[in-house]
Amino acid sequence: MRSIRGVLVLASGLTLSATPFLAKKMPAIQKELVSSSFSSFTAQGQTDVPGPAPGSTPAAAGQGAHMDHKPKHGGTFFMALDNKHHLEGILVPPGTFRVYIYDDHAKPLKAEETRQASGTVQVGESDDAPKIDLAPGRKKETLEANLGNGVKFPVTLTLLLHLPGMEQDAKPELFNFRFAQFTDERGPGTCHPMANMPNMHC
Repeated sequence: MRSIRGVLVLASGLTLSATPFLAKKMPAIQKELVSSSFSSFTAQGQTDVPGPAPGSTPAAAGQGAHMDHKPKHGGTFFMALDNKHHLEGILVPPGTFRVYIYDDHAKPLKAEETRQASGTVQVGESDDAPKIDLAPGRKKETLEANLGNGVKFPVTLTLLLHLPGMEQDAKPELFNFRFAQFTDERGPGTCHPMANMPNMHC
């Protein structure tokens, strides 16, 4: 038996082709297939798609940042412009607007971090509408504003939020929430990915 350029010649005259180049090519082929599959998956991102089923949990620890934009409490889910935070707003009887703040992995902030946020809520979109201060919520990881018992639907709430980590004199970020009824906290909710991030989806 002897070898000629990767071909084994047996005594019987039969030949076996040795193909070591395939072993070198396989990792590249596998990488290309994985990349192709991932691109196909992320290209399917949509906006305003219903969120998860009741009882859903935040993104898994191993999942990348900004990969989970599903509402956790049936509300409206936003990504903040600082690329570090997400938030969700809900409206519950008799007229309480509640805000949940999350980190970039959609994990709820600890109570002490949430307390570093501050803001106001206005009913409607007029700059002249009265501002209602957010205060620590009944749930320690939330902020709330009491809108009173006279909420009429549909209603738009304008939130001006100063997020944790922002400079004291920084301009608060504006978020608009539209409610046709009180929030079903076990419902799917909606999300609003940023327009300049096409691969971000609910």
